[in-house]
Amino acid sequence: MKISSVKHCLTEDGSSTLYSDQFGAHYHSTHGALNESMHVFIEHGLEYLRINKNVKRIKILEFGFGTGLNALLALRFASEHAIGIDYHTLEAYPVKATQLQKLNYTTSVGYSNEFDLLHECNWNTKIEVTDQFKIHKSHIKFEDYEEQDNYEIIFFDAFAPTTQSHLWEVPILKKCYNSLSKGGILVTFCAKGSFKRNLKSLGFSVERLPGPPGKREMTRALKI
Repeated sequence: MKISSVKHCLTEDGSSTLYSDQFGAHYHSTHGALNESMHVFIEHGLEYLRINKNVKRIKILEFGFGTGLNALLALRFASEHAIGIDYHTLEAYPVKATQLQKLNYTTSVGYSNEFDLLHECNWNTKIEVTDQFKIHKSHIKFEDYEEQDNYEIIFFDAFAPTTQSHLWEVPILKKCYNSLSKGGILVTFCAKGSFKRNLKSLGFSVERLPGPPGKREMTRALKI
């Protein structure tokens, strides 16, 4: 289950992304891959939890491992704030090693050895990458994921609704709702109206937040 063909390109903030011929989409915003991930998943996700909930260990569920950028930033966040992170990520179409070698994230973020380990470690096995950061990569389609109810945050980073619309519909989002503990949050770059209505129909409280460069809004949803 690997993507048939991907191409490397640079985004406007100088960081890398990949373009998938199979899905006809970029993995990150072309306005800035690093800026997008920092804004959506770290600043409005992990930092929000750190400030508002005073947690010392965070369980993350990610829909879409992709290039591993979000995982790398979460690893750095754990190190900088002395917070433990258990990172469970789902990916049906792993990126080939030849494409990973072209990514330049560690130039800005650091943690080069750890980034390599994030990709080289075995699938479907929990691995300790650092004292603060453990990862479990599941090689699985979102549709086949069986939910658990104890995550504090979901990084929802699927391809956009214009590319894979079914991943933004109620059946998948219900898995997200059931996987969060009470007071847990889902963060994503998407702010499409139908998507937010789907979240509300499941019982989420939905916030519209300023988006990263190139996007007017993003979404944070709270399980109340």
